[in-house]
Amino acid sequence: MAETRIHKLSLVTWVLAVATGVTLVVTADRSLLVIGAGVAAFVGAEMVSLPAPSGRRIQLGVGVAAAVLVLFGGDWMSTGAVIALGMAATWFTLVMSGDPRSVVGTRFLAQSVALAALVVAYTGVLGLADFGGDADRLIALTAGGLVWYLTRAITKALIGLDRGDLSMRYLWLLSLEDWSVVVGLFATGGLFGFAQPVVGWWAIAVAGMPYAFFHLAFVRFNGTRKTYGQTIRALSRIPEVGGLSPDGHSVRTADLSIAVAQEMGMHPDDVNRLEFAALMHDIGKVTLNEPAILKAGYTDDDLARWGAQIIAESPYLHPVATIVERQHEPYRRPGADVEPDLPLASKIIKVASAYDQAVVDFRLGPLEALERLHQGAVYEFDPSVTASLRRVLVHRNIVAA
Repeated sequence: MAETRIHKLSLVTWVLAVATGVTLVVTADRSLLVIGAGVAAFVGAEMVSLPAPSGRRIQLGVGVAAAVLVLFGGDWMSTGAVIALGMAATWFTLVMSGDPRSVVGTRFLAQSVALAALVVAYTGVLGLADFGGDADRLIALTAGGLVWYLTRAITKALIGLDRGDLSMRYLWLLSLEDWSVVVGLFATGGLFGFAQPVVGWWAIAVAGMPYAFFHLAFVRFNGTRKTYGQTIRALSRIPEVGGLSPDGHSVRTADLSIAVAQEMGMHPDDVNRLEFAALMHDIGKVTLNEPAILKAGYTDDDLARWGAQIIAESPYLHPVATIVERQHEPYRRPGADVEPDLPLASKIIKVASAYDQAVVDFRLGPLEALERLHQGAVYEFDPSVTASLRRVLVHRNIVAA
């Protein structure tokens, strides 16, 4: 199992971290007290996390690592000892606290590899730079931060491939979403490292004040995003509560749509918009409470257009409205090639909604529902989306491989 492999890799990495840290402590220029204080600060920071734009959380330990790099300068042995022992102590603390092994392993592996790359890049650039004084350290920290960021993204993406239902492209783009948080952490750590030799421990206040505003901003952003999502989920229930749409259809359609989009490698921002569109793809059915509309008649395209008009009342949701408006369009028309302007998100919702309708409303089995989608592959359902849906269902053990 992927979880077992990750746990074994993290255990091997922990042994290497302990061995490396102990070896470097023996030869380091800094005293045991200084190194111990650095390790304690690092572990404490790793226990605190910040919500990031990707939906994940980033631990603050890299900020302490940045501060240690600047404070210790070219003393890579002392820096390496602090980071290696700090990561080893963090792993032990997380395991003892009872966190899931897969979560601990993934976090520990990605952070360990990225921090090792950070130390190597920082010391390497510092040895090559020749601008003098603080400029050399600033350039080295910037280069090291970029290397840490890219290495962490690559490692996270590679580890995530063990899930099997997420594309490499999606995982890579998701990991790159957190650049703003990374810049803030490195800026805070670097500011402390540069200020401490000048103003002493007042550097905590110098670096801490801007970080406090930075931290609060991301916490509030994360809270606002959650509230927005909960509001949209509540709105998506209106047609279902009114008996105009099957109960739970919007949530099931959104769940399948997100899984297909991630499997196909859509950008995380596009996946978020797709989720909102899938949740509200039936919102136009609220107009069916109007007797005049029932008397005049309507089509699925009419419902989609009316739903899009409702959604477009919020300027932020204009892209979502476009997806909803075009959800019933065929991916190609008779005598024509594939429609190039039809959003992939609209095609995904069309397939996911039709599959859920076949399984829930028509009581078809998963394979029969997929066969119905394949039968519509000439014009209605994009075969690449249907193939992706099948892979998602295989991963979920709903259909056989």
